[in-house]
Amino acid sequence: MTATIVQADADASAVFDPDVWTSGAPYDALARLRSNAPVHRVELPDLPPIWLLTRHEDVIRVSRDDAAFSSSTGNTFVAVPAGPDSAMLPSLDPPRHTTIRRLVNQAFTARNVGKLEGRLRQIAAGIVDRVLDLGEFDVVREISAEMSLQVIAEVLGVPQDDRLKIFDWSNAIGSLGIEDPDYAPTSTALAEAGTAMFAYCQELVAERRRSEPRDDILGALLTARVDGEALTDAQLNEFFLLLAVAGNETTRNTLSHSIHTLSQHPDQQARLTVPGGATPAVVEELLRWSTPVLHFRRTATTDTELAGQRVAAGDWVVMHYLSANRDERVFSEPQRFDIGREPGPHVAFGGLGTHFCLGAQLAKLEIAVMLDELYTRAPELATTAEPTRLRSAFFHGIKALPASTGAPS
Repeated sequence: MTATIVQADADASAVFDPDVWTSGAPYDALARLRSNAPVHRVELPDLPPIWLLTRHEDVIRVSRDDAAFSSSTGNTFVAVPAGPDSAMLPSLDPPRHTTIRRLVNQAFTARNVGKLEGRLRQIAAGIVDRVLDLGEFDVVREISAEMSLQVIAEVLGVPQDDRLKIFDWSNAIGSLGIEDPDYAPTSTALAEAGTAMFAYCQELVAERRRSEPRDDILGALLTARVDGEALTDAQLNEFFLLLAVAGNETTRNTLSHSIHTLSQHPDQQARLTVPGGATPAVVEELLRWSTPVLHFRRTATTDTELAGQRVAAGDWVVMHYLSANRDERVFSEPQRFDIGREPGPHVAFGGLGTHFCLGAQLAKLEIAVMLDELYTRAPELATTAEPTRLRSAFFHGIKALPASTGAPS
């Protein structure tokens, strides 16, 4: 075995080791893999052969090739095959994925998401009011989690008083396969969370069917038709779960990373203290930098080749988004954080193919609105300790981040 292969094995082991991520991302290991072993075979216990992809071009190729790389057994290291009537988008391939996605896609266009801006600003203003009163606070609890929870409640038509229920359930369900002892649920807790969320969804649906139609995501789902048929209760439950979990976890972690990173770069944070400073380009750089979901997988449907490596049908292929977003072949000085950077083709939303994040436009607006409200009113905000990072090689998460608003504006 050559020294290069030995090093690549060690680097890949670090990339998939959740303990490594509690101290920060293994950027050096990812850089070596991109340079020397961009498609590297990994053996993990009780799993099929895994190919770790660390270069942007390979991640994009697999993201766009649904025929050769299927999502039908799930996209994490927990294999969950989709049933024939499933509406769980991450585990569907075209053409069914296309049909199901079309049901809610219209609600998430830039135009329709833009209609929410006024309400999002009200939510952000209320959150900033509270942190200004507190002075010292935890970014994750008081800003990131609150913004993502209140917005997803707004979008789904969930009463704001019930948002903490959604938070608890989605944390338990979204933590499937996560190794952090503070979050990883027992099988009993996971089942209870799923049962409780589905029961809540059914109560909400029943109430909405008795009332006047409303212009929100749940209203769109209730009037949607697949092949002329209304969505079943099970399909409505799946959509509700998907939107609740995705809207909670990813935006929360992106906001936490953004505030932490800006605090480390006060010269760049200062550029956000004027209204409108959180431009689209700023948000794109924050997404590239933070990359809240580290990787997704596909299953090869046929024998194929990636970067000179023979991949067999049935092998798992893992697209590492954080690595792709630091690829020196695509981004100039990728290890440098720069909100003035010309936006590039980052893959923070799950690549640029079929499974591009449905809520990308909403997430970008949430981030921009929250940062705009926060830094124009608390320009001296700074973190006061290092973050407590999630023990996970899947979610790029922050569990706690102490901060202070500094002198009042």
